[in-house]
Amino acid sequence: MPEDKRIQLQLDKHASQIAKLFSKIDDTNDKIQKIFNMLNQIRYFIYGGFAYFIASEVGMFNLLKLVA
Repeated sequence: MPEDKRIQLQLDKHASQIAKLFSKIDDTNDKIQKIFNMLNQIRYFIYGGFAYFIASEVGMFNLLKLVA
């Protein structure tokens, strides 16, 4: 009987450790998503800067002629 109790205690301990690890995984996934969103913002900021540079150097009407 003491053997069963010891095994049950180990199972309970492992279950709580697994729950903590899954919680940490969720937190890590949230942080990765935030990093991904920041990288997307940086990418579109660079695209906008490049578009502004082209528009200011070429001129707006010339740019529209190139696109159309």
